[in-house]
Amino acid sequence: MNIYETDLLLNQYLLFHYGTAYDQYPYSFGPSDALFYPSRCVTEFLPAIGQISRALDLGCAVGRSTFELARWADEVVGIDLSSRFISAAQAVQEAGQIEIKILEEGERSTTVTRKLDPQLDRSKCRFLVADALRTPDHIGTFDLVLAANLIDRVPSPANLLREIKRLVRADGHVILASPYTWLEEFTPRENWLADSTGNTLSRIQKCLEPELVLVTTKDLPFLIREHARKFQWSVAQASVWKKAR
Repeated sequence: MNIYETDLLLNQYLLFHYGTAYDQYPYSFGPSDALFYPSRCVTEFLPAIGQISRALDLGCAVGRSTFELARWADEVVGIDLSSRFISAAQAVQEAGQIEIKILEEGERSTTVTRKLDPQLDRSKCRFLVADALRTPDHIGTFDLVLAANLIDRVPSPANLLREIKRLVRADGHVILASPYTWLEEFTPRENWLADSTGNTLSRIQKCLEPELVLVTTKDLPFLIREHARKFQWSVAQASVWKKAR
C-alpha cells in the first residue's frame, strides 16, 4: 500500500500542515524555527514576487501551501497523487477546519480540531488528484508553480522539471524546495539528480535552463513530528526561478 494513503501518514501531514506550534513541538528548547514549513515555502518568497493571477501547488499534500498561496493569487490549484491527502484538503476547504490525531506514544493519540486562518479565501482554491509528471491539459498554465518536497519523491525528477517548464507562463516564477532525500523506494537510482559532487542544484539548473533562470536560493529547515519524543529535522534547499518572456 502507498504510505501516503495510510492513516499514519495522513495524520502526520495534517499535523505538519495545520497543527499549532505546541502540537508540532511541545518543548521550550530545540528547533522551533523549523515549524510551519508549508506556509514558509510561500511567505518567504511571494512578497518579492507580488500579486499574481494563477498559482499551482504541485504535490500539495493536504493543502496548507495551497491555501497560503490564495493570499497572493486570484486562483490556486493544488495537485497530489494521494486521494486521501486531496480528500483531507477538500475537507479543510469546505469546513475551514480539520480533525487531527496526534500520536503521543505507542498507540496512544490525542485528537484535536484545528482551524485554518479565516482570513484566507478558501473559495480561490481547487484540489485535484493527479500525477505531477502528467498533469491534466485542462488546468492550463500558471504565473507561479510551487513544488515543495516533491522532486525526490517522483520516479523521474527530470520529467517533473520538464513538466514544470511547460506549466509556468512567460515571466512567471517557479519555487522548488527539497532536502534531496534520494531513495530507491521513490526514485530509481539512475534517475537521482545527485551528482558526484553532491550538487543537486547544478543538475536542476541544467534541466531548467535556458528557459528558467535562477533568481535566489535559501535554506529552509522543517520539522515533522512522528510522536511526542521523536521528530524528523531536515533542511530543504529552496530555489526560485523565473521564466524568460
